[in-house]
Amino acid sequence: MTLSNALLVAAIDLGSTFSGYAFATRNDVEKDLLKSRVPNWCSPEESFISHKTPSTVLLDKDVQLVAFGFEAESKYKYLLENEEGENYFYFPHFKMMLNDQVKTKRLTRNTMISDIRGRKLPAKTVFTCAIRYLKDHLLDELKKTYHGSFESSEINWVLTFPASWDDKAKELFRDAAEKGGISSKQLDIALEAEAATIYFRHFKALEDTNKIGVFKPGSKCLFIDAGGGTVDITALEVKKNGDIIEMDRLTDGEWGGICVDTAFKSVLVEIATKEMIENYSRKYPYDYLSLFENFENKKRNCRKGQVCTLRIPLSFNEECLETLGTDVNTLINNSKYKDTFILRRNHMSIKSFETFFQSACDGIIKLLKKLFQSPKLIDVNTILMVGGFSESCILQDAIRDAFPTCQVVVPEEPGLAILRGAVALGFHSWTHSEPYRISRYTYGVDMDARFDPAVHEESKKEVIDGVEYCTGLFDKLVGKGEKLFDGEHSAIKYYIPITPQQTFVSFNIFYSDESDPLYTDQCTRLGKVMIHIPGGLKNRTLCVMMSFKTELTVEAVVLETGESVACRFDFLGIDS
Repeated sequence: MTLSNALLVAAIDLGSTFSGYAFATRNDVEKDLLKSRVPNWCSPEESFISHKTPSTVLLDKDVQLVAFGFEAESKYKYLLENEEGENYFYFPHFKMMLNDQVKTKRLTRNTMISDIRGRKLPAKTVFTCAIRYLKDHLLDELKKTYHGSFESSEINWVLTFPASWDDKAKELFRDAAEKGGISSKQLDIALEAEAATIYFRHFKALEDTNKIGVFKPGSKCLFIDAGGGTVDITALEVKKNGDIIEMDRLTDGEWGGICVDTAFKSVLVEIATKEMIENYSRKYPYDYLSLFENFENKKRNCRKGQVCTLRIPLSFNEECLETLGTDVNTLINNSKYKDTFILRRNHMSIKSFETFFQSACDGIIKLLKKLFQSPKLIDVNTILMVGGFSESCILQDAIRDAFPTCQVVVPEEPGLAILRGAVALGFHSWTHSEPYRISRYTYGVDMDARFDPAVHEESKKEVIDGVEYCTGLFDKLVGKGEKLFDGEHSAIKYYIPITPQQTFVSFNIFYSDESDPLYTDQCTRLGKVMIHIPGGLKNRTLCVMMSFKTELTVEAVVLETGESVACRFDFLGIDS
């Protein structure tokens, strides 16, 4: 990572449902590594204060940012009320829109995402607007906090990133950040799981975690990052030298807080029909959004067995009468929810509010049980929880009930653990001594070699200048399960341009779940490395050094002169 000597570190977390930032000076962290500052965001209508703001972007017809977060929600509802919403692009939960394309490896530089009305814009444009807004808001906050401004060269920026997302998504994040005004040379990408691990490891208030030996050498734990959209679960082990390594991971769980919203909407559809709810969202978009914002507020604070009361807009009853010919109270009394939902004018009291959490809790518990089946994790007895959804007491209780022999550890502000840990990671030299990560895949490049009929397939044979070659061979750079140490190059290769006229070298990078694939067509193409070759050299041999850690990076020097040359990975240009 770069800029460990920065005077200030600022971390930005673009979450599935809520986003925010944190920052700290060198003086702050010398006293307490986790002493980072976060702003307060205020919901103008729900009247509550939060350390994060909704991941919502509002753009005008010229694709210029109008508002972000709570302000975007409020302005958009105002526009709808005045029948002006059609002239704007509204993107709630915009990060979730990339999930499917990341999972199916379809993310490209030109990937589009849809706004609430189905109109498409480039994903990078929306992410750029979000990052630029948070960056500018943070810079304004710095002026208020420190009564002055920092030079841009004095700030190290950290952008948090889901562990389950791939290198194409990392490049999109980095490109969007640079377009949003953050120099790539001053930007680090931090995996959310690693940032949260640093937080737990250094959080002095969690004295109980030390008593139960969470981070003692040889200990193991399961780490849950439960956000608004997805849930990532990682199995961690502390080695004898104190390094924390990843043993296993499950990242296929879309069981975040949005699942609770979906369950609530499903109940409304069951009571009032899908047709009525769709009509209502079109005719009364302001009231429809207000209803779900009120639900979000209750969802944050409700406990098991508690009766929660929602404000139901009067227009909801009007639409029931118009579409179904029946008022909402009658619809409730004719449903299986007649003993659960009690409506008095425009307030609905809901008993057993925790039933909305059932599918999300069941999904997360199923993922945990799947991990516990691994022989390597039989002796795990600690579960650590972070992320916005981990703030839910209902989720915490469900996990404690499902795993009564495990110690479930939740910090006071689980939704901020990743941000505070990311700031600590920005001050890299103070966090850990010699960290390493286990490679998730086998990485390599394509190469040709002399054809050997005893080893190579006949279909791979190609005759070049009278010599038989095997083409499309996989040349391994890093093996699956290999230790990747910080500050060290994972692979070093030498390349010689074929002709004197050649001005650049390029080659494809492949990855595989297999330990030793023989051919590149058994692998997935990840991207391309492109290296510029300077002119006027007799010996044009290039030494290419690659690192496969949080981000895949490449450096190249001319062997004859030691001169560094321009080079980069390109992932988003690859469509396959």
